[in-house]
Amino acid sequence: MSGKKRLVVLSEAIICSLGLMIFSYFIQLNFPVRFLAFTALFVSAFVISINIRSFTDLKKITGEYISCKKTVLHLITGIVMGIMLILLYRWHLGISLFPASIHPFVITAALIGCVEELVFRGFLQEYVRSFNSPFSILFSTLSHTGYKCCLFLSPATAGDINVGFLFLWTFIAGILLGTVRHLSKSLLPSLTAHALFDVMVYAEFVTAPWWVW
Repeated sequence: MSGKKRLVVLSEAIICSLGLMIFSYFIQLNFPVRFLAFTALFVSAFVISINIRSFTDLKKITGEYISCKKTVLHLITGIVMGIMLILLYRWHLGISLFPASIHPFVITAALIGCVEELVFRGFLQEYVRSFNSPFSILFSTLSHTGYKCCLFLSPATAGDINVGFLFLWTFIAGILLGTVRHLSKSLLPSLTAHALFDVMVYAEFVTAPWWVW
């Protein structure tokens, strides 16, 4: 890849990441400020759309180029990782290791996790992979971490979230998910782990929390 092309790739990846961060920061505010959030989201969506022009481009995001046997093995890896992360997370919060109940909102929570994986570990990590693999994992992790933290740093938040803990936890989980995505050459393990994690976190939520718009 030429130097000019690499610059374009990096610029578009940064624009996409910043757009998502701006969206998460302003989405809880009222109009007309909220309009800025949707504008930023549109910019990010536009960057993604111009780089997905065929089924082949879509397969680059999902990474499904491996055999069925390896896919099953990596799927199990994702399930195990998701369970380990949620047990550690719930233990840290001092709550029961497994949810006492499950409510319908958990389906929405799992879908949100899947979309995040498609964007961050799917599109962004794959898009900047031409630089090198460690950089692509770090870039997607920082983008996802920034997106999460901006949501809770917004002036519209309740202010009872430990953003430092959120940053550390999201960053560590992102590195693990990004590494698995790279080694497996498939999005399936990280997507499964993220969805399972969100199911276990939000299982007891009867309605969507304020940070889900």
